[in-house]
Amino acid sequence: MAEDAKRIYPKEYTTWREDPSNFCVDGVYPLQKLWGRAHEAWEEILLTPGEHFLVVTHKSILRALICTALGLGPERFRSVDINNGGLCVFKLNKEGEAMLQSLNMTAHMYTDHVYHY
Repeated sequence: MAEDAKRIYPKEYTTWREDPSNFCVDGVYPLQKLWGRAHEAWEEILLTPGEHFLVVTHKSILRALICTALGLGPERFRSVDINNGGLCVFKLNKEGEAMLQSLNMTAHMYTDHVYHY
């Protein structure tokens, strides 16, 4: 599928791979929209009462959630890589900010490993 996109849309493919924050389709910048959704998700998560939250999502939105929590913009989209099934853990600090504790834990996929916090 990537080979087809590369062949049919070489300019767009190159932009998506090398400069994803400037990737545009029909006047829409998908990563800008993704960052907006990530900010909205954090607002909802941080304003919801409770001590533990489980967020199950796809790779791109998870990258955006991690980056927005760390204060990184869409130009840093590829700075964070996540495996399918990888776990990321955030804790809230005293100011209510999401702090990344663990990134892309995958031991559970290969062993009977149990994570302890």
